Amino acid sequence: MDNPSNMRNSLLATALSAIIIAVLAFMLYISFEVYAYSKVMSEAITMAESLAIIVVGLVLINKNLKEVVRPKNLALSITFGILLYAAQFAIAYIPSFVWYTPPLNYFATALFVYLPQGLIVSVLLLLTDNAYGSIFMMIIPFYIISMIAFFNPIWTPFYFSMAALAELIILAGKKEYITSALGSIMFSAADAFLASQFMLFNFGVYQPPLIQLSSALIDIVFAVLGAFIGLAVGKKAKTAWRP
Repeated sequence: MDNPSNMRNSLLATALSAIIIAVLAFMLYISFEVYAYSKVMSEAITMAESLAIIVVGLVLINKNLKEVVRPKNLALSITFGILLYAAQFAIAYIPSFVWYTPPLNYFATALFVYLPQGLIVSVLLLLTDNAYGSIFMMIIPFYIISMIAFFNPIWTPFYFSMAALAELIILAGKKEYITSALGSIMFSAADAFLASQFMLFNFGVYQPPLIQLSSALIDIVFAVLGAFIGLAVGKKAKTAWRP
């Protein structure tokens, strides 16, 4: 039988994830709706949102710094950050017709970006026992490589916002098994919603808000699938891990 405290932690993390996803969806809708009337106001909403998220994440990390700097956690986080970038870079080799042929194009990003991302982040969290700061440490090499490949510092808040929200879920769920999946799902959900806002901010890539929301939700569904596959993969990998 599950310990009541464990159940509370899992429920808290699940409820918090649902609330944050709802807020992110609302913020995406607002930023796209406002863009039609004021580009500057839309950009201000996106930057204020992401910077506020980062501040919360940094406070959490500062309170749990010992877990962040453990050699095992650092090594795994850096390795998985590089792995995540490699997985996303690999989509360049997918035939172009996949991205432009209906109905494949509706699910291509979800299948080739968000599903593997959900899997990779979930496995990392399971191997590090949901260590605070592991996602922040993972995003640093991912961010550095991304900036080398395509230098655009305006995207900096985007990367660290994803990590900060995942860390918030890890804190709420503590060391529970399901937290690995929930943290991964939150990372991908932040990616799906905030990426749309930053694409609008940087490049003016606009779609009607409801269409953009539906696209982000499809991405999240595949990220959820990847996260739970990651739990199974991570559980097997953990038995073979020798710290």
